[in-house]
Amino acid sequence: MKPHTPEVFSVAGGLQLAVEPIPGATTAAVVWQVPVGTAGDPLGSAGCGEAAVLADVISRGAGNLTSRQFSDALDRLGVQRSTSSSTYSITLTAVCLAEALDGLLELLSQALLQPTINRESVDASRDLALQSLASLQDDPQHFASIKMGEIAIPAPFNRHGFGTEDGLAALTTDSLRASWARRCRPIGSILGIAGAVDSDRVRASLERLLASWSGASVEPLESAPAIGGSLHECQPTAQSHICLAIPAPRQADPASLAHRLLVRVLGGGGMSNRLFSEVREKRGLCYSVGASYACGRDRGLLSIYAGSTPDRAAETLSCVRCELLKMANGVSSEEFKRAIIGLKSSIVMAGESTSARAAAIAGDLFRIGRVRSLREVVQEVEALTLAQVNQQAAAALTPSRVEKAALVVVGPAAL
Repeated sequence: MKPHTPEVFSVAGGLQLAVEPIPGATTAAVVWQVPVGTAGDPLGSAGCGEAAVLADVISRGAGNLTSRQFSDALDRLGVQRSTSSSTYSITLTAVCLAEALDGLLELLSQALLQPTINRESVDASRDLALQSLASLQDDPQHFASIKMGEIAIPAPFNRHGFGTEDGLAALTTDSLRASWARRCRPIGSILGIAGAVDSDRVRASLERLLASWSGASVEPLESAPAIGGSLHECQPTAQSHICLAIPAPRQADPASLAHRLLVRVLGGGGMSNRLFSEVREKRGLCYSVGASYACGRDRGLLSIYAGSTPDRAAETLSCVRCELLKMANGVSSEEFKRAIIGLKSSIVMAGESTSARAAAIAGDLFRIGRVRSLREVVQEVEALTLAQVNQQAAAALTPSRVEKAALVVVGPAAL
């Protein structure tokens, strides 16, 4: 594997820039995070859902370009792009041929510094946000995961980002302009670029494009601990959707990699994991089951989902809890080897994508404060031992922690 060496710079008043040239690449990928996340949205009817609307609005014209002109300009460059909002940020993601990178950075800079926030764009973005909010009732699995976030994560980081009808209705052109000017600042912003790029050229270009950008945003702070406990959302569905969540190490915690591997053995990495084998295949208790690990800058969360019929939901939950308690006894040597191979494969294959590398270096910069090369990430996996994984399993899945796991059930009857 040929090593790629990412470089990190501070440009334009405090923007953190990470650039990874990839030999042989023909594309350039951009992941630009600005600190306008859902955790900083106004509460309730004051404008809850602001970040989701702004994430769409900033793609609807910038500078002297209308929404159609802005979109056409990106299309002429052959850019594939998207915008999204999350707890801490709005993220602009784009990929283009290498020769189009200068033009892409110019258009994205205009979107951030001079977005066209007018009545037409706000109304269109609000309508889309309202549709997304209404659609949650049609996706009970997604709804269950959202409800889990509300009780398992501290406020204000437990907001799902879809907003409320009253909050979305309260947003105005003036309020969104003021909020964008206040929140979208270079200090707290992160830009990751990977592919056929020249670090010095990118840095000089951004210094020119962002010369007028300055200031820092106010980062949201924890205002209340996680609610925890259990929650039942009664819906007339044919299935019961069960979610369990247990606190887990944050990304910078030395135990995070061991935790990631044990979660892979428990309920990820295909159909050979324990939950799939024991709950679905052997007992036929559910049609879907799995585990995931959300590993963030400030906290982590182990989540388990199972979809079952109402009459078998209680037995499904009991079986899942039993597997969690059994996992505390550790994983076998064979499970460990299989998980290591799977994890390394997924990392290396993702490393062949410029978009994945841009996202990885931007994510590293945010979550651990430094950027790792692909080789370094692989070496960390190779250095992991079975003893470390089993030590983490014993610490993370004690009977007390399993018993206190947050529980959400969406379905026709309580367990």
